[in-house]
Amino acid sequence: MTLSACASSDRDSGEEGGEETGGTMVFGAAGDPAMLDPAFGSDGETFRVSRQIFEGLLGNELGGTEAVPELAEDWEVSEDGLEYTFNLQQDVTFHDGTDFNAEAVCFNFDRWYNWEGLAQSPSASYYYQAVFGGFANTPDTPASTRAARRPTRTPR
Repeated sequence: MTLSACASSDRDSGEEGGEETGGTMVFGAAGDPAMLDPAFGSDGETFRVSRQIFEGLLGNELGGTEAVPELAEDWEVSEDGLEYTFNLQQDVTFHDGTDFNAEAVCFNFDRWYNWEGLAQSPSASYYYQAVFGGFANTPDTPASTRAARRPTRTPR
């Protein structure tokens, strides 16, 4: 079944530049985000809010699935697909004035890679595990795979 409706609007008064500013915007969502740490996100509302708070190295093209640069200016992928090299935007800072740089990026990857205990539970970090395949101390992940997945900084 498809429903459609039309209604008149008072928005177009014919006066230019007379728009009101301020006020409150009400946004309807399916629910509250489960958390504000996207590394542990597993629901659409967490990701919807996180995308408006955090910016990633890469994003998706508008309306599509192709990767596009965000905080990375560009990137290269090794032939075996195990190494990614990101060239980061310059002169970017966090809201507190701290520089965005390779050290900040590696800090986050190290944080995820070194989770222990309950943080390694698939119910807490499913998407991380699906993408990266394991943690620093995951006994059933071959050491060569763990080493290949560990982020590194290359001086330029």
